[in-house]
Amino acid sequence: MIFIGHRIIFRNSKADKVPEIGGGRISVSTHINGLVDPLVIVHSQDRRFTALGRHDLVTRPILGWWTRGLGIQPILRKAEMDEGITNSDFAGEINRRSMLTVSNCISNGYSAVVFPEGTSHQDSVLHGFKTGPFRTVFAAAALAELRNLPQPHLQPAGLHWRNHTKFRTDHHVEYLDPIPIPNPYSQEQAQSLLNGEWVEPPESEVIAMRDSVYSILKEATPDSPDWETYRAWIFIAHRKSQTPVVDLHQEVLKTREIRQQWREGNISQELSENALNAAKILHDHDLDARDLTVEGQLIRKRSSIFSLILGASMMLIAMPVFVLSTFPQAILAWWLGDRTDEGIDARTTYHLMAAMFSLPLFWPIIGILWTLSAVLFYNLPPLFTPFFYIALFPIFYLAAILMALGYDFVNDFRRDRRRALLNRNSLVKSLSDSINLVDESLVALK
Repeated sequence: MIFIGHRIIFRNSKADKVPEIGGGRISVSTHINGLVDPLVIVHSQDRRFTALGRHDLVTRPILGWWTRGLGIQPILRKAEMDEGITNSDFAGEINRRSMLTVSNCISNGYSAVVFPEGTSHQDSVLHGFKTGPFRTVFAAAALAELRNLPQPHLQPAGLHWRNHTKFRTDHHVEYLDPIPIPNPYSQEQAQSLLNGEWVEPPESEVIAMRDSVYSILKEATPDSPDWETYRAWIFIAHRKSQTPVVDLHQEVLKTREIRQQWREGNISQELSENALNAAKILHDHDLDARDLTVEGQLIRKRSSIFSLILGASMMLIAMPVFVLSTFPQAILAWWLGDRTDEGIDARTTYHLMAAMFSLPLFWPIIGILWTLSAVLFYNLPPLFTPFFYIALFPIFYLAAILMALGYDFVNDFRRDRRRALLNRNSLVKSLSDSINLVDESLVALK
């Protein structure tokens, strides 16, 4: 399910090789993209995993069936208590049980995914960390030691997106150096954990680990005053490079160098203002620094019409099967994603859910309708109905992929049209002036 969803909603996706460790792995990461965040981490690893998540992930219709099947453990947060959904005693009992369950899984070599910020957000800086995930990992270390199993590690993970709210965006999963987790429990306390009784680790150890991981993970985020500033840093990074920067991870690393220069006070006010202006003009036209040549001109591809022809042809070929297999859930995801009150991060979550649940929910029902139609209207022999039904699933998948690839080519053409329109816009003079001033300032920065 995750593979299918991942393949359909992302255009380009990459992940670092996960560092080899013997024991359990707890991936700890930033959180700006709802349920997509844990699933891209899971997709890049090959171990069975579990996670701590907000309680309604396991109580919702359909989604709850799936998360319970994966062993997701519910956490009742202060928000639920403030809203009167639960009381502190019940929440404490549920949370202790969930943390103990996850700790046992991790100690036995499972992977876990935790987001210590506690909730998904849309800011360019890291939010404060909750202590729950770090209390869990200490318990896992104690249980592993008592069972004579390899020591578990915390695995900081940076999640990077081209634009996390858009369908067919790019993403990269970055794995930093793993952190071994010490055992702060006494032998007696560890035995209580093994017997199913939650024991709190020393608060000082929890706070120290939380602050240490925060400082590490902070560097894997944009960590900029706002998104406008971060886009300006990206623009400077592209202009500073002598060759086009297309790969997302390469862009992230080069932008970090500019951020460090900014922190050290090496980015002048003039450079910042011109980069902000150029980045804003491009962003307002749904473009970015990749749309400029090394010389600073807007890229023009005279052959972009072929992208439109190829993309439209692919979509037309896939259309008959796509409309009668994946279109219903795709239109539902679009409708719900644009009308949710859970924040913009939920938009891509709906896209991913629609793609993932095609396999176990939508395609089986639609496949039955296809098979019945083949029997009733095309005289398909009953003997061949099982084979026909099974063959529909790869056909449905290929149609969805072909439609997505065609959509990419059409968007390439539309992007070229946007560059052409900007080139004829009065703002192009301001853009060109800002680019020239940025390039001049970068000579001194080098």
